Amino acid sequence: MLSSKELLHLEDFLGMEQTCVKTMSFFANSVQDSQCKQLFQQLSQKGQQHMQTMSKHLNAGQSLQ
Repeated sequence: MLSSKELLHLEDFLGMEQTCVKTMSFFANSVQDSQCKQLFQQLSQKGQQHMQTMSKHLNAGQSLQ
């Protein structure tokens, strides 16, 4: 069971991760170099996976309270 403080931290991390995903997507769409574009796309995808994982924990914690 997650405490309210832990839930707040997860919400903060989720917001930061969302900002990172948006930034990496922006860079992927902005660069011309294919290797850089691929790197930014991979980083964006990894961030999206992190967001999904955090969302699961956040939703599970909220339903327990």
